[in-house]
Amino acid sequence: METNQPLLLIVDKLDIPVEQNDTEEKLFSVISEYLEHIIQTDFNKLLSILYRIDVPEEKVRKALANNKNQSSGRVIAALLIEREQEKIKTRALYRTT
Repeated sequence: METNQPLLLIVDKLDIPVEQNDTEEKLFSVISEYLEHIIQTDFNKLLSILYRIDVPEEKVRKALANNKNQSSGRVIAALLIEREQEKIKTRALYRTT
C-alpha cells in the first residue's frame, strides 16, 4: 500500500487541488489548512465531511480536547487519515481475487 494513499483519497473526496508529486507532508499540510478554513467559515460543511468519511463527532471532540497544543485542522486531518487507513485495510481483508 502506498503510504500517501489515504491522503490522496481524502484530497479527492474533498476536491482539494494538489500537485501530482506532492509529498506526504505537503498533502497533510494542505488538508489541515483546508479543514482549518472550513472550521472557521462553514461548520456544517465540516460536519458533512466527518459524516461522509465516517468519523464520529464524539471522537473528534475527544481528540481536540486531548491535543490542545495542535491546530484543530491538524487534529481532524489525522482522524480522517486514520479512518481512511482503516477502510483500506478492511477492503484488502475482504477483497476476493
